[in-house]
Parts: sequence; C-alpha cells; structure tokens
Amino acid sequence: MKLHDNQLRLIRHLIRFNVLDYPSCLKVLDTENTGDRVALSYAFRPLTKNDYISKNKKGIVKILQKGKVLFPDERRLISDGSNTTGKERVLYVSRVAALMEKNGIIITDQLPVNRKLHFIPSACWRNIAKGILSTTRFAGILCAYDKKYAVYDIGNGNMEWQLRAESSLFYTKYGSYETKADGIIFICDDEEREKIAKNIIRQTMWHRRTLLEEQYTERNKPVSYSRSPIRLRAQYERVYLIERSNLKDGLKWVYKDEHIINNTVEDGIPIRNANEGDVEVWPDRYFINPAFNLLKLVYFFSTVKMYHALEKKDPQSISDVRYSIIMQEADLPIIAMYPDVKDSERVNVYVFKFEEDT
Repeated sequence: MKLHDNQLRLIRHLIRFNVLDYPSCLKVLDTENTGDRVALSYAFRPLTKNDYISKNKKGIVKILQKGKVLFPDERRLISDGSNTTGKERVLYVSRVAALMEKNGIIITDQLPVNRKLHFIPSACWRNIAKGILSTTRFAGILCAYDKKYAVYDIGNGNMEWQLRAESSLFYTKYGSYETKADGIIFICDDEEREKIAKNIIRQTMWHRRTLLEEQYTERNKPVSYSRSPIRLRAQYERVYLIERSNLKDGLKWVYKDEHIINNTVEDGIPIRNANEGDVEVWPDRYFINPAFNLLKLVYFFSTVKMYHALEKKDPQSISDVRYSIIMQEADLPIIAMYPDVKDSERVNVYVFKFEEDT
C-alpha cells in the first residue's frame, strides 16, 4: 500500500508518542485544513485496516510494529504511564505536540543549537532541567528565538493549577539560567479566550499581594497536590493566552512582543519594575501589550487600583503620573472588567495601528 504524506506524518508522530486520540489524529491528517471529518476518516481507515496503527473502543490510537518499521530512525520520546493519570498525561502531551508540529514547530528531546522553533515534551525537559517538581502540569517547552515558554493546554480554563510546582520551571538555583523558562503560553478552547482571561486575572487580583511578590523560595522537595484555579505569579514573567485555532498567528505576536514593546513609544525610557509599565515619557507610563500578556494586564489593573487607593487616602501625596495601555483592538473588551480602571481620568487606552506590510 502506498501511503500519502499526511498518513506518514501521523505514523511518525505515533512512533514518538505511541498514543493519540482519534479527533487529534484527524487533525494531523488534515494538512490542508479542510475540516472535512468524513474525508479525513477515509484517510485514517486504511492505516488500521492494514495494521499500521490500531484504535480501541475509547478512541485511543496506538502505533503497531508494521508502522514502526516505516521510520526505523525514529524512537519513542516519552514512555506510557503506569496508571490512569499517567496514561492521560501522555495523551495530553502527545496532543499538544501534534498541535505544535502542525503549526510548523520541530519536535525534539534536546536543547536546540539554533534559533528555529522547537518543542521539547515535558518528560524530555525534565531530563534537561533539574529541580522541576513532580506535580507540574506543563506539556512541554517551546524554544523560540532565544526564549523558552512553558506550554499548557488549559481547554476551557477549568484546570487544577499547581502554583508552587509550576514555579519550579522558573528556578535558577537548582537548575540554571540556560533552562529557566522565560514565560508561559496557555492554549485554550476556541471562543473561550475572554472568559478564561477574566477568570485568571480575577483569581490573581484577589491574591495579588502575595502573588506579585518578586521573592520566593525555590524548593527541591515535593509539594502537596493543589486544587486551586489558575493563578499567576510574578515569576512567570510573561503569560500569553491563545485560542487553539489561532495558535500560529498568536505565536507570531508572542515572538514579536519584545520588539514591539521596545519600538512603540518614541523616546520612551525603559521601566525596570514590570508592575509600573514598560516605558515612561513623563508623566505617562505605558503598558504595551500586543500579544495579550495576562500578567501585564494584572500589573496594569493592580497599579491603577493602588494609585486610586493612595489618592483617596492622601490626595496631596499623589504625583501627576498617568497610566496608558496599548493593545490590539480585539483585546480591548478585557479592560472593561474593572470599570474604575477603565473610566479613570488617569488612564488612557490606545489601539495598535500596524502598517499593512508589518
């Protein structure tokens, strides 16, 4: 049987990850992004019929020996879980890796030697970076243009967040700066982005006095499993939220984020403290947010609210500082979640206007 490129791509993925759910298999086969499940199912069936792969009653697809021999140089990157939770985690990592590869990102188990886009599955990253706590939920690390982002698929946002464990990805004492993450990328379900963003920001704002502290203890011992909702910490540095169907374009903004921040406000002086903004042209301090960085939104809301509190307590002690935020137009509705911030006389909200060829 002569196999097509998309069928070979699915087989190669399964050799490295062993399992994948059926809907995700169809997405791997959908190289033309048609969304035609019927046509894609016809591309899938010959693979099971000819014993390259198998599919069980739960819709879990596995590689078979006949499929493995097609790519003799490929090897499995992660092992099967020993229990139900472990098996679900392997499936979770496999699904994210398939999505990454579909969007042109190379899958590897080593630190890349160039600046091309690479995704390192979580099990492989644990072999590279020491000190990562066992309960962390990340799917892997995206290496892109000298930055490393911890990647999570949070679905509809209802994820049991491991606050302390996830912070271990940002350790320097037990690991090194070479393996320290530079930020987080949350992948979420389509049409859920704004709701999820509001929930995460609100949860963080409620606990901002402790979560936004820059000092914290690096642990090398296991911590108890947490059942708290997703909250952000200052140590995460950058936290981007991208819908699954918009991953490729969303990641482009993540890659350009730092460049845009450094080149948006003319004569802007960089601000060292992230909670005060990115650049200053006195009396204006600018929060520049082209890639929907949730942590930056938390800093913006928190800073303005703190300013209001100080102004109410002692109006004479307040300077003439003004806070401005610059975002893409589609992201502006998030500002309305705190009317006292949006309607403040000290706040300006701006929209990016990019040239067509940029």
